[in-house]
Amino acid sequence: MFAEVTRRPPRVVCLTVAVLAGLSGCSAAPGGPAGPRSTAPASAGGLSADAVDMVTRSGSWPAVQQTLDTALNQLTHTCMRRAGFAYPAAKAARPTSLDDAKALVDLPSRRRHGYGIASPPPSSGPPPAPYYTELDADRRRRFDLAFSGPPDARTEVATGTGTVDVGQRGCDARARAALAGDVVSWARMYYTPQALNGRLDAAVPRQAGYVAALARWRSCMAERGHPYPSPEAARKKLSDEYEKRDRRASAQNLEFRALERGVAADDGECALASRLSSSAIEARRKLVHSLPEKDRAVITELARIQAAAFKRAEVVLADKARRAAP
Repeated sequence: MFAEVTRRPPRVVCLTVAVLAGLSGCSAAPGGPAGPRSTAPASAGGLSADAVDMVTRSGSWPAVQQTLDTALNQLTHTCMRRAGFAYPAAKAARPTSLDDAKALVDLPSRRRHGYGIASPPPSSGPPPAPYYTELDADRRRRFDLAFSGPPDARTEVATGTGTVDVGQRGCDARARAALAGDVVSWARMYYTPQALNGRLDAAVPRQAGYVAALARWRSCMAERGHPYPSPEAARKKLSDEYEKRDRRASAQNLEFRALERGVAADDGECALASRLSSSAIEARRKLVHSLPEKDRAVITELARIQAAAFKRAEVVLADKARRAAP
């Protein structure tokens, strides 16, 4: 029996932050694992630093998530090997922290592709899985069954903004359960913090630090000939203008793309100079503590699940390292 290799879609979930519209979305960079600082409350009745990191996708969270995903790959690899398939035990990419302003802005991409309106940047996702796509129908069916379990063995998990469909059997589900205790806990730990973070969106633009940073951004953009009130407005105006253009006219297209790249790059440079994204994440981290008590209780619970899953992940990766040692 031949052993096939495939790859799952990336586990990085791109968190859309309304007040950071105009900044780049998700990206990943290599890095080593790092553990949570502490799950103890930062103050009496308050949230721990790691709980705030988990909700705001900043601080320690990217390194913690990378460790969890790497261990998940290893556990899935072991399970799939027992089922007769070779699944890669790859080191997961580290998701970009929302307090990494340079990575969020991504000036090189802006200078090449602008906002991605006229010429979207190439996909940064994983390449196609040739060992999977080249399987015959029966072999692919058996691979899917080993990885995801039977189609009817699934459950809906509430995340705070809707539900996600979660497999209960198969190697992927077993790996998640081995780390988080069960697949429902993994799904809640993975998706619910994003929903809780989203509840802060409307409040961030009203925070004094962000208001001041936005004023600095506007001044910077005006000096460059772009009198936009916000990054969102700049992107929207260009997008609306692009929709009105005759896309068959190559001269117009070239003119628009040059304009788009220039505005996007100036937007990014002004965002960095004004600390716009940094002010937004600083405001967001403070606002987490103002969430209703029931939300803070959920955050504390999920931080405990994450801390326990992280410890299990460390054991998985330590065992792998010992086996690989000469």
